[in-house]
Amino acid sequence: MITTEIRLDHESAIAHAVSVTRQAARELDLTPLLTERAAVTASELSSNIVKHTHGGVLLVQPEPVGGLELLALDRGPGMDDVARCLADGYSSAGTLGSGLGAVRRLATTFGIFSHPRRGTAIFARFGAAPSAARTGTLRLPAAGEDHSGDAYTLVETADATLVLVVDGLGRGAEAARVSRSATEAFLLDPGRPLPQAMEAIHAALRNTRGAAATAVRLPRDAAEVEFCGVGNVNAVVLDGDGPPVLMTPQPGTLGLRIPPFRRQTAPLPAGATVVVHSDGIAPGWSRAAGGWMFTQAPPLLVGLLARDHRRYRDDATIVALREW
Repeated sequence: MITTEIRLDHESAIAHAVSVTRQAARELDLTPLLTERAAVTASELSSNIVKHTHGGVLLVQPEPVGGLELLALDRGPGMDDVARCLADGYSSAGTLGSGLGAVRRLATTFGIFSHPRRGTAIFARFGAAPSAARTGTLRLPAAGEDHSGDAYTLVETADATLVLVVDGLGRGAEAARVSRSATEAFLLDPGRPLPQAMEAIHAALRNTRGAAATAVRLPRDAAEVEFCGVGNVNAVVLDGDGPPVLMTPQPGTLGLRIPPFRRQTAPLPAGATVVVHSDGIAPGWSRAAGGWMFTQAPPLLVGLLARDHRRYRDDATIVALREW
């Protein structure tokens, strides 16, 4: 399932957001109770954007660890006092209402960022149990497309977390098939060394239009992250509000023309976040974004990246993982 984006610029969009959320919850086999909680949350978040901002979006998608995730994004006036806005009975319109306090109670996992000059981002997850929110993902198709030519996969092993992000050349259904073939090849043996995994993907993509891809391994017992990439899928290590560390992929196209694969490493301080993304996110975002963005929880970070640095003509996929 790709991420569904609902533009919230009119009251009529609220009912659409609720309908899309209910349908997604059913496709993900959520219980009737969680489905209704998600629908109420979609209504509340969408209503807040329509009533109190100049427009925004609600993103509806599978949660990375199972379940449903809603992500509300706007560039509105933001909140001076988030804690006060989360209190039961508070309403910025001056009317009685449970508002964001109810959203926090309804969601299995909840997070918020808001600033008077930077707008608001809110995520609400609905699943069997609360999650640590150390992973954030988005998979948005290019404007006007029904398919995304990007794909990602996350794998947890006994000693590491692995992520693969693939960008099939071009757009549409054929690019989606190429990306799917790449992830299937990776998943046949995700524990092998990253250069060997990329070789397997290259072999699987021969006689196709080809793809760019980056694989990252975050070991549980090491102070560095491993990286191997070809093409325009980039990776960045964020350590608090310090300078980002860019991991540069090698030139080439998997399935067509490749260099000898090279395993790279970068320091992985405690609490650092690794972001892997396709070129639907402008590659200069880590220089243009303020340090305030780097410290956000991964679900909020990927939403803010898409809000502020997305290229709408391209498919956009982002995976953010925070070191435990």
